[in-house]
Amino acid sequence: MSVKKRGIAAVVLGSIAVLTLAACGSGGSGSASSAKSLVVDTNYDLVTLDPGRDFEFTGNLIDAQIYETALTYKGDDLSKPVPELTTYQVSSDDKTVTLKLNGKHYFSDGKPVTVDDIVYSYQRMQGIAGNPSFLLLDPAGKPITITKVDDSTLTLTSSTANPALPFILPNPSLGIVEKATVTAHGGTTDEKDGAQSWLDTHSIGSGPYMISSSDIKSRVVLTANPHYAGTKPSYTKVVVKNATSATQKVDLQSGQAQLADGISPQDATSLKSSGKAGVTSGASLYTLYAWFNQMPDLGGPVANEDFLNAVRHGIDYDAILKLVGAGSVQPGGVVPQGLFGALKSDPSNTYDLSEAKADLAKSGYSGQTVKFLVDSEAQAGNASFSNIAQTLQAQLKKVGINLQLVPQPSATALDTFRSGKFQAGMAQWGADYPDASDYIAFAPDQNVGLRAGWATGKGISSAEQLKPLFTKAMTTTDDTAREKAWQEVQTEMNKVGPFIPIVQPGAQLVYATSVKGAVYNPLWTVSFADLK
Repeated sequence: MSVKKRGIAAVVLGSIAVLTLAACGSGGSGSASSAKSLVVDTNYDLVTLDPGRDFEFTGNLIDAQIYETALTYKGDDLSKPVPELTTYQVSSDDKTVTLKLNGKHYFSDGKPVTVDDIVYSYQRMQGIAGNPSFLLLDPAGKPITITKVDDSTLTLTSSTANPALPFILPNPSLGIVEKATVTAHGGTTDEKDGAQSWLDTHSIGSGPYMISSSDIKSRVVLTANPHYAGTKPSYTKVVVKNATSATQKVDLQSGQAQLADGISPQDATSLKSSGKAGVTSGASLYTLYAWFNQMPDLGGPVANEDFLNAVRHGIDYDAILKLVGAGSVQPGGVVPQGLFGALKSDPSNTYDLSEAKADLAKSGYSGQTVKFLVDSEAQAGNASFSNIAQTLQAQLKKVGINLQLVPQPSATALDTFRSGKFQAGMAQWGADYPDASDYIAFAPDQNVGLRAGWATGKGISSAEQLKPLFTKAMTTTDDTAREKAWQEVQTEMNKVGPFIPIVQPGAQLVYATSVKGAVYNPLWTVSFADLK
């Protein structure tokens, strides 16, 4: 699974501030007076702009403006992929997705997008074997077969049913590049590929923008793609600049910034109340959860279902929501609200102090210290992970549970969690694509499951009980039945599993009243071409 957006990493959703500058030159309509420029301040986590390798927030933000994908999502609606470069049809066994070119689309050099370009882009990403390459693996872990059928058609074939594939294809890492140009600059479909350095400073996509200049560490300048097949963007130049989050509120207040997504919910509310800005909210794709190691020699008293239920009922979820701030919600399970297969709520995860104490009494726990791992650098909305953990510590103290917080820096905490040898802690998971199947990682014997010691063949009854339910959810093809299967998995996890979902932080865009069309997208933050 992905490396960058996993585990205990901070909820850094791109921290953007957009500044509109006076500009001259011709606009998309050819009128000098209509030309507009946009400067985007963001906390860079940018590693590369090569879509076949990109799997970071800033890269997603920029690549989504440059490269079209076969399918896409409109606005903040992740419930159903829609055509972009292609239309799509899924076979009755859910093993084959057929893509057909959707009208005429053109790269920034004026050449048309072809089936060969799409096939090459997908095969190149598979061959590079970088962070996002897992997106084109089927549920059996085998590479999806990419086949050109004719000049307007290609197929993506999985060895097993793969109903999530259409939901995956809009990911910016699956942006389509022009085969001839990338090949001329060292592109191949294996690990010998040498096109990254060129793609970090140049682009050859069919999206509304193209790279004018680029410094991966500090500044990327985009200009309008003159051959873009869609509606020409209002902003003909966009500068994406590396800047600290501290400047964002000041920029909004001073009138320099017109759009930001790194401002705290509290400050956003203040700016809105002052009449200086508007706020549009959306659900993030993050689930903040507690985990407890189920290996008896590592978990000790926490490897007990009654203990886990005491924790579930001992958390005051409403208090956590107030702490995290506006836009946050309590997820019903590990799959965040708004995604296919999510639970809206579950009575297993409700605050009931009397029930929590009764469950704890049945568990045999007698006050032992529980070491609780916390990322000391991460943030969720208005609250740091440390503040959230301290709140949990105080809440569970009322139940009779003694948490000893163990703070570690992000990188260290992630390594500790991944080792699978720590007793308990708090972590977060960000969806790679908007479908419940991404959460197979939480199953027994899968990577996140193993971090909590959740393995079969070890005498752990909950692992043996739930693994078949995960298998059922992954192999069911009918959408109605598949959604029900994923909800059933989470319902049972909330009774006996080692993961306790706590909060789903909100996400928002704060914008000046002069900006129109700002809509938060959980996968790539915002589409510059939609801004007016």
